[in-house]
Amino acid sequence: MTLVSELHPVVLKAGTDEASRTLQDYAEFWKIPYRMNLLEPKGSVLFTSDRSIAAESAIHGPVILTPVGLEEAEKTASYAGAAVTSEKKLVRLPVRKGITVSLRTNVYEYSGQRIEPLLVSDGATIMSRVLGSNVHLVGLDLVTEYARLIHEGYEQIPSRRFSLVAKLPFSYQSIPSFIRNRSFRTEKGLSDLREENLGPVECLRAVFLASLVRIAGPIPRIGFWRRGKAYALSVTHDVETQDGLENGAKILMETEATLKIRSTWNIPSDRYPLTSPVLTILARNGEVGAHDTRHDGRLIFLSGEEKKRRLASCRARLERLVDQRIRGFRAPLLQHNKDLAEALYNAGFEFDSSCPSWEVLSPTSLRSHGVGTIFPFYMRNILEIPVSLPQDHQLIRVAGQKPSAAVDLLLKLATWIRGVGGACILLIHPDYEFAEAENKKEYERLLESFRSDPECDIMTLGEMGEWWKTRKEARIETNDNKVSIISSEHSHMSSELQAELVTGYSGDGFSVVNL
Repeated sequence: MTLVSELHPVVLKAGTDEASRTLQDYAEFWKIPYRMNLLEPKGSVLFTSDRSIAAESAIHGPVILTPVGLEEAEKTASYAGAAVTSEKKLVRLPVRKGITVSLRTNVYEYSGQRIEPLLVSDGATIMSRVLGSNVHLVGLDLVTEYARLIHEGYEQIPSRRFSLVAKLPFSYQSIPSFIRNRSFRTEKGLSDLREENLGPVECLRAVFLASLVRIAGPIPRIGFWRRGKAYALSVTHDVETQDGLENGAKILMETEATLKIRSTWNIPSDRYPLTSPVLTILARNGEVGAHDTRHDGRLIFLSGEEKKRRLASCRARLERLVDQRIRGFRAPLLQHNKDLAEALYNAGFEFDSSCPSWEVLSPTSLRSHGVGTIFPFYMRNILEIPVSLPQDHQLIRVAGQKPSAAVDLLLKLATWIRGVGGACILLIHPDYEFAEAENKKEYERLLESFRSDPECDIMTLGEMGEWWKTRKEARIETNDNKVSIISSEHSHMSSELQAELVTGYSGDGFSVVNL
């Protein structure tokens, strides 16, 4: 338990269930102490998406209001005696020195004699104070934008062309790889792998916390990763061929063993012959995850019950072979949607890692696609761990990069993820270039950059899932300005939870100290 200076309680209120869940998601992501839809205690700060709640509560103390939609923004402006304009802009906010998060969205800019800008991004006002009142206006629709990015981004709609190919009597894999790779090429190339595509949700989350810190002052939270770590890495492998299993995996494991890195090996249960001794070696050097049955691209087209049976069959066969519980799943072609997430949960899986933070061209939808976050999150009761770094296949086979250039790009993107404090999820196939002897040094260079960083928390996907569950079930408790973490007694990871204090927000991002 740590004693800090005066803390102001945070209360969240909204006019709809969806808005309430969204505001709660923001608070739960940061793991700050808050109360939901309760009477505001003395000295509290209210965060709401409802104008009538804001007007009623402003009599008692500070209120932060994020209107939902342009119509509500216009009514809010009228209530504040101000004008408002709406324009799509690139919002960029610092989270730490030299590291920004960004999002292209509609910005509501309020103006008038009673409006005082408090938080500005590249000339655009992100939060204002209404002078002569306790009301503060956020210029972004934090509710609608969050739902658009997370929930709509999670729904992957197959293209007509892919739907036709997937329903052919033979697997799409029967088409020569050079034809498939050429059909997946995009004119946009790799230039779209930027922060506003990889992590726009991080910008929304930064606006939420920055607004609270500016108005409420210091706020305690639980750190993202284990004590002393600033970001995380999981090395994952989707083993698509028997050659990859029997030969490529050995080459990758040699490098990983030298660096003492344990990885996650995702195996299709019925695509090629599997033996218990081979899978046991993989499990001993990390863990085994499921990669569907036949890797035929048809999983997403099945009914809910068909998905469940197929997934349960895949999991059961792998568990018999490896003699341990299979906790995680990754779909072939990174297919994902809410129905699949529900089927995974019903089939007994604990986590999924099938959704890219951003993919230049999805093989299924044939368009740019992603969920827009570099952190794990829950969807339909299952933990989703996004593939936050572009996979080797797209960089080398589709975009035509050399392995050395692919490593350079991966390390550049990882530097940004490190600065934000996210999870670097690396997807390397043992069937492709990094598993060739001539590229072993490049793979070693890639992993060594993480292993040599003492602030990198390296874990398998299963360990990351267990950690995120431990963090999810913990909470910050404040009592008479004393801060403590309340956590589950059943998790051996609870002692690694780190309480932090966000003391301020400025042009260099958040100021954070350990408690």
